[in-house]
Amino acid sequence: MGHRAHPRLILPHMRPRPGFTLLEVLVALTLLGTGVLGLSASAALVSRMIGDGSRLTLAATIATARLERLRALPCANATSGSATTRGIDERWSVIAIGSPARALEVELSVAYRVRASHAPSATRTQLFRGAVPCAA
Repeated sequence: MGHRAHPRLILPHMRPRPGFTLLEVLVALTLLGTGVLGLSASAALVSRMIGDGSRLTLAATIATARLERLRALPCANATSGSATTRGIDERWSVIAIGSPARALEVELSVAYRVRASHAPSATRTQLFRGAVPCAA
């Protein structure tokens, strides 16, 4: 009788199993963590920018309202001044144009607070210039 070759026995604990190595998992977690941190930093920046945009919109609305009030006045009654409305500081100067005055040259500045990353309460100023006709 001949000698028979025995088939190799493969034990269940020795079979190659599909999966990830510990190094692959650590690299994936590092990349995921970096991405999440970047996303959270971007979200904070976007939130701050939206808040600043809201304050800019409010400042522009207040400036527009001031210009409309000056437009409604007769030229003789329009004077320079300043006011604070909802935390927005506004200053305006008026100069009569023409003799007799038919319009006003207006320079209006509005100052409002923004939340800058380097300063807890920085102030930004917007300047508006133009001419408005006087009320008859």
